[in-house]
Amino acid sequence: MTLFVPARRFDPDLPEMMDLPNPDACVLREDLGNLRLINRYFGGLRAVRKHAVGLMSKIDHSRTIQILDLATGSADHPISLVRTARALNRRIRITAVERSPLTLTVARERTENYPEIVIEEGDLLQLGYPPKSFDVVLCSLAIHHFSRPDAVRILKKMIQWSRVGLIINDLRRSWLAAWTAWIYTHVTTTNPMTLNDSYVSVLRAFTSRELQEMADEAGVRDPQVFRHPMFRLILVGVH
Repeated sequence: MTLFVPARRFDPDLPEMMDLPNPDACVLREDLGNLRLINRYFGGLRAVRKHAVGLMSKIDHSRTIQILDLATGSADHPISLVRTARALNRRIRITAVERSPLTLTVARERTENYPEIVIEEGDLLQLGYPPKSFDVVLCSLAIHHFSRPDAVRILKKMIQWSRVGLIINDLRRSWLAAWTAWIYTHVTTTNPMTLNDSYVSVLRAFTSRELQEMADEAGVRDPQVFRHPMFRLILVGVH
Protein backbone atom coordinates (compact mmCIF):
# COMPACT_ATOMS: atom_id res chain seq x y z
CA MET A 1 0.00 0.00 0.00
CA THR A 2 1.08 3.64 0.37
CA LEU A 3 2.36 5.89 3.12
CA PHE A 4 -1.20 7.11 3.72
CA VAL A 5 -3.10 3.82 3.22
CA PRO A 6 -2.08 0.78 5.27
CA ALA A 7 -2.54 -2.78 4.11
CA ARG A 8 -5.87 -4.22 5.18
CA ARG A 9 -5.72 -5.71 8.68
CA PHE A 10 -8.29 -8.48 8.66
CA ASP A 11 -7.96 -11.60 10.81
CA PRO A 12 -11.05 -13.81 11.19
CA ASP A 13 -9.60 -15.14 14.44
CA LEU A 14 -9.54 -11.61 15.91
CA PRO A 15 -13.10 -10.30 15.51
CA GLU A 16 -14.26 -6.89 16.60
CA MET A 17 -15.62 -6.77 20.15
CA MET A 18 -19.23 -6.46 18.97
CA ASP A 19 -18.82 -9.74 17.06
CA LEU A 20 -17.67 -11.72 20.09
CA PRO A 21 -20.15 -14.23 21.52
CA ASN A 22 -22.11 -13.04 24.55
CA PRO A 23 -20.96 -9.40 24.69
CA ASP A 24 -21.83 -7.36 27.77
CA ALA A 25 -25.37 -6.09 27.21
CA CYS A 26 -24.81 -2.64 28.75
CA VAL A 27 -21.58 -2.10 26.83
CA LEU A 28 -23.21 -3.18 23.55
CA ARG A 29 -26.25 -0.93 24.08
CA GLU A 30 -24.02 2.06 24.69
CA ASP A 31 -21.85 1.17 21.70
CA LEU A 32 -24.90 1.00 19.43
CA GLY A 33 -25.92 4.44 20.69
CA ASN A 34 -22.45 5.75 19.87
CA LEU A 35 -22.70 4.27 16.38
CA ARG A 36 -26.03 6.00 15.83
CA LEU A 37 -24.45 9.33 16.75
CA ILE A 38 -21.54 8.68 14.40
CA ASN A 39 -23.93 7.78 11.58
CA ARG A 40 -25.95 10.93 12.22
CA TYR A 41 -23.19 13.49 12.64
CA PHE A 42 -20.51 11.99 10.39
CA GLY A 43 -22.82 11.73 7.39
CA GLY A 44 -23.58 8.03 7.13
CA LEU A 45 -27.35 8.44 7.28
CA ARG A 46 -27.28 11.35 4.85
CA ALA A 47 -25.09 9.49 2.32
CA VAL A 48 -27.24 6.37 2.30
CA ARG A 49 -30.45 8.39 2.15
CA LYS A 50 -29.19 10.35 -0.89
CA HIS A 51 -28.46 7.23 -2.94
CA ALA A 52 -31.49 5.30 -1.68
CA VAL A 53 -33.82 8.10 -2.80
CA GLY A 54 -32.23 7.90 -6.25
CA LEU A 55 -33.05 4.20 -6.48
CA MET A 56 -36.50 4.63 -4.94
CA SER A 57 -37.37 7.17 -7.62
CA LYS A 58 -37.09 4.38 -10.21
CA ILE A 59 -39.95 2.47 -8.55
CA ASP A 60 -43.50 3.14 -9.71
CA HIS A 61 -45.44 5.25 -7.21
CA SER A 62 -48.28 2.76 -7.26
CA ARG A 63 -46.05 0.12 -5.66
CA THR A 64 -44.82 -0.30 -2.10
CA ILE A 65 -41.03 0.06 -2.03
CA GLN A 66 -39.43 -3.15 -0.74
CA ILE A 67 -36.01 -2.79 0.92
CA LEU A 68 -33.76 -5.35 2.57
CA ASP A 69 -31.28 -3.97 5.12
CA LEU A 70 -28.51 -6.43 5.94
CA ALA A 71 -26.78 -6.31 9.35
CA THR A 72 -29.11 -3.54 10.42
CA GLY A 73 -27.57 -2.95 13.85
CA SER A 74 -30.02 -0.85 15.86
CA ALA A 75 -31.99 -0.03 12.69
CA ASP A 76 -31.03 3.62 12.31
CA HIS A 77 -30.91 3.38 8.51
CA PRO A 78 -34.37 1.75 8.21
CA ILE A 79 -35.84 4.41 10.49
CA SER A 80 -34.19 7.15 8.43
CA LEU A 81 -35.52 5.67 5.18
CA VAL A 82 -39.04 5.25 6.53
CA ARG A 83 -39.08 8.89 7.60
CA THR A 84 -37.86 9.86 4.14
CA ALA A 85 -40.52 7.74 2.43
CA ARG A 86 -43.23 9.26 4.61
CA ALA A 87 -42.04 12.75 3.67
CA LEU A 88 -42.16 11.76 -0.01
CA ASN A 89 -45.61 10.21 0.44
CA ARG A 90 -44.29 6.81 -0.64
CA ARG A 91 -45.31 3.44 0.77
CA ILE A 92 -42.35 1.43 2.01
CA ARG A 93 -41.63 -1.87 3.71
CA ILE A 94 -38.17 -2.63 5.09
CA THR A 95 -36.96 -6.06 6.15
CA ALA A 96 -34.06 -5.45 8.53
CA VAL A 97 -31.84 -8.44 9.30
CA GLU A 98 -29.48 -8.79 12.24
CA ARG A 99 -27.57 -11.75 13.68
CA SER A 100 -26.84 -10.66 17.27
CA PRO A 101 -29.70 -11.45 19.70
CA LEU A 102 -28.87 -8.45 21.89
CA THR A 103 -28.73 -6.10 18.93
CA LEU A 104 -32.02 -7.55 17.65
CA THR A 105 -33.65 -6.60 20.95
CA VAL A 106 -32.44 -3.00 20.61
CA ALA A 107 -33.57 -2.81 16.98
CA ARG A 108 -37.05 -4.08 17.86
CA GLU A 109 -37.35 -1.59 20.71
CA ARG A 110 -36.37 1.32 18.47
CA THR A 111 -38.75 0.36 15.64
CA GLU A 112 -41.89 -0.18 17.74
CA ASN A 113 -43.48 2.93 16.21
CA TYR A 114 -42.47 2.04 12.66
CA PRO A 115 -44.85 -0.63 11.34
CA GLU A 116 -43.12 -0.36 7.96
CA ILE A 117 -40.04 -2.10 9.45
CA VAL A 118 -39.87 -5.85 10.10
CA ILE A 119 -36.89 -7.06 12.13
CA GLU A 120 -35.65 -10.57 11.36
CA GLU A 121 -32.84 -12.67 12.79
CA GLY A 122 -30.34 -13.97 10.26
CA ASP A 123 -26.71 -14.36 9.21
CA LEU A 124 -25.65 -12.55 6.03
CA LEU A 125 -23.93 -15.63 4.68
CA GLN A 126 -26.84 -17.97 5.42
CA LEU A 127 -29.88 -16.04 4.19
CA GLY A 128 -32.06 -17.76 1.62
CA TYR A 129 -34.38 -15.14 0.14
CA PRO A 130 -35.75 -15.95 -3.33
CA PRO A 131 -34.27 -14.05 -6.29
CA LYS A 132 -35.62 -10.54 -6.88
CA SER A 133 -37.43 -10.46 -3.52
CA PHE A 134 -36.66 -6.78 -2.91
CA ASP A 135 -36.35 -3.58 -4.89
CA VAL A 136 -33.24 -2.33 -3.07
CA VAL A 137 -30.76 -4.23 -0.90
CA LEU A 138 -28.66 -2.21 1.56
CA CYS A 139 -25.63 -3.24 3.60
CA SER A 140 -24.21 -0.56 5.88
CA LEU A 141 -20.99 -0.69 7.91
CA ALA A 142 -20.85 -4.47 7.73
CA ILE A 143 -18.80 -5.49 4.70
CA HIS A 144 -15.51 -4.81 6.53
CA HIS A 145 -16.45 -7.52 9.06
CA PHE A 146 -15.81 -10.14 6.38
CA SER A 147 -12.93 -11.55 4.38
CA ARG A 148 -12.69 -10.35 0.81
CA PRO A 149 -14.05 -13.65 -0.64
CA ASP A 150 -17.02 -13.53 1.75
CA ALA A 151 -17.61 -9.85 0.93
CA VAL A 152 -17.80 -10.78 -2.77
CA ARG A 153 -20.25 -13.57 -1.89
CA ILE A 154 -22.43 -11.03 -0.09
CA LEU A 155 -22.34 -8.73 -3.11
CA LYS A 156 -23.42 -11.59 -5.36
CA LYS A 157 -26.34 -12.32 -3.04
CA MET A 158 -27.33 -8.65 -3.03
CA ILE A 159 -27.45 -8.73 -6.84
CA GLN A 160 -29.67 -11.82 -6.77
CA TRP A 161 -32.11 -10.42 -4.21
CA SER A 162 -32.55 -6.93 -5.72
CA ARG A 163 -34.79 -5.83 -8.59
CA VAL A 164 -33.69 -2.20 -8.86
CA GLY A 165 -30.28 -1.84 -7.22
CA LEU A 166 -28.00 -2.25 -4.25
CA ILE A 167 -26.11 0.03 -1.89
CA ILE A 168 -23.01 -0.72 0.15
CA ASN A 169 -22.11 1.88 2.77
CA ASP A 170 -18.79 1.47 4.52
CA LEU A 171 -15.63 3.14 5.74
CA ARG A 172 -12.65 4.12 3.58
CA ARG A 173 -9.36 2.76 4.89
CA SER A 174 -6.54 5.23 5.54
CA TRP A 175 -4.28 6.24 8.40
CA LEU A 176 -6.01 9.61 8.59
CA ALA A 177 -9.41 7.93 8.95
CA ALA A 178 -8.08 5.54 11.60
CA TRP A 179 -6.54 8.28 13.72
CA THR A 180 -9.58 10.51 13.29
CA ALA A 181 -11.72 7.65 14.64
CA TRP A 182 -9.28 7.09 17.52
CA ILE A 183 -9.22 10.75 18.53
CA TYR A 184 -12.99 11.27 18.23
CA THR A 185 -13.89 8.20 20.27
CA HIS A 186 -11.30 8.85 22.99
CA VAL A 187 -12.64 12.38 23.39
CA THR A 188 -16.33 11.44 23.44
CA THR A 189 -16.66 8.06 25.20
CA THR A 190 -15.12 5.56 27.60
CA ASN A 191 -17.02 2.61 26.13
CA PRO A 192 -14.40 -0.10 25.51
CA MET A 193 -16.25 -1.56 22.52
CA THR A 194 -16.49 1.79 20.74
CA LEU A 195 -12.87 2.65 21.56
CA ASN A 196 -11.61 -0.63 20.13
CA ASP A 197 -13.95 -1.27 17.22
CA SER A 198 -13.99 2.21 15.69
CA TYR A 199 -10.23 2.22 15.09
CA VAL A 200 -10.08 -1.46 14.15
CA SER A 201 -13.01 -1.10 11.73
CA VAL A 202 -11.18 1.49 9.66
CA LEU A 203 -8.12 -0.75 9.34
CA ARG A 204 -10.35 -3.67 8.30
CA ALA A 205 -12.19 -1.57 5.70
CA PHE A 206 -11.58 -1.45 1.95
CA THR A 207 -10.32 1.30 -0.32
CA SER A 208 -12.31 2.76 -3.21
CA ARG A 209 -10.30 0.71 -5.68
CA GLU A 210 -10.73 -2.53 -3.74
CA LEU A 211 -14.48 -2.01 -3.45
CA GLN A 212 -14.69 -1.32 -7.20
CA GLU A 213 -12.69 -4.48 -7.95
CA MET A 214 -14.90 -6.56 -5.65
CA ALA A 215 -18.03 -5.22 -7.33
CA ASP A 216 -16.62 -6.12 -10.74
CA GLU A 217 -15.71 -9.60 -9.49
CA ALA A 218 -19.21 -10.12 -8.08
CA GLY A 219 -20.80 -9.05 -11.37
CA VAL A 220 -22.42 -5.83 -10.18
CA ARG A 221 -23.81 -4.08 -13.22
CA ASP A 222 -22.18 -0.68 -13.86
CA PRO A 223 -20.91 -0.27 -10.26
CA GLN A 224 -20.13 3.24 -9.07
CA VAL A 225 -18.15 4.04 -5.94
CA PHE A 226 -18.73 7.43 -4.37
CA ARG A 227 -16.57 9.12 -1.74
CA HIS A 228 -18.45 10.99 0.93
CA PRO A 229 -17.14 13.22 3.74
CA MET A 230 -15.66 11.68 6.88
CA PHE A 231 -14.13 8.71 5.09
CA ARG A 232 -17.36 7.12 3.85
CA LEU A 233 -17.62 4.99 0.71
CA ILE A 234 -20.87 4.25 -1.06
CA LEU A 235 -21.08 1.55 -3.75
CA VAL A 236 -24.20 1.72 -5.91
CA GLY A 237 -25.21 -0.90 -8.42
CA VAL A 238 -28.27 -0.45 -10.64
CA HIS A 239 -30.06 -3.19 -12.59
